[in-house]
Amino acid sequence: MTASNTTDSTAFDITDWLGEWESFEHYIDSDDAAIQQIWEAAEQAVLANPKMAPMAARGIRTFWSMACSTTSPENIIHIGYWRVNEPAAESGSTDDAALAIEWFAEDDTSLDTYEYTIDHVIEHGLEGSPTFVFHTTDPAAEDSPFRWLLAINPLPSRKAFAEGGLLSHLHFQYANDLHTLVATDEATGTETLRNPRWYATMCANEGTVEDRCAIIRALHHLQ
Repeated sequence: MTASNTTDSTAFDITDWLGEWESFEHYIDSDDAAIQQIWEAAEQAVLANPKMAPMAARGIRTFWSMACSTTSPENIIHIGYWRVNEPAAESGSTDDAALAIEWFAEDDTSLDTYEYTIDHVIEHGLEGSPTFVFHTTDPAAEDSPFRWLLAINPLPSRKAFAEGGLLSHLHFQYANDLHTLVATDEATGTETLRNPRWYATMCANEGTVEDRCAIIRALHHLQ
């Protein structure tokens, strides 16, 4: 789904993650006239391309709604937002934490806040790109669907937007158990995603409607 890729996909820079994020589902479900117009143009462009036309067989927004759903078999609540912060100093919840994420429902209800460490990196994960495997050891997360998190680096860097670039976005998957998300070849140790077509997506929650339209344009290669 990536609209632009100018970030080193293997380096973790917390400044690219910090701040407010909103679900791409907001773009898909938006009733804003400008965004709806862009979706209509995107659907026509996809239908005009024989190789891509099947994507729009049931409507292009229906396609992306299925691919980018933030719900899962373990969690029926749509994830509306993230708030990403630096881990608290000496919090004790997770040693050597890389970041802290507060998960919000669509109605702004805070669902959970956890500090995550980077357990390892899957070489070919989401979009075939290096994918961070985040894990929280917070005892409160023992039964949480957010205990394990897979995510690629935000694309482009959040700094790019201030320089006239696109809004940053990232893809992710989550589950209580890593085995739910990842299969490991016993012979080679190679890890693969069990559901490579699940692209739950967060976009930087800043900018204007036009900036959101630009993401949809770039995604479908519109002028």
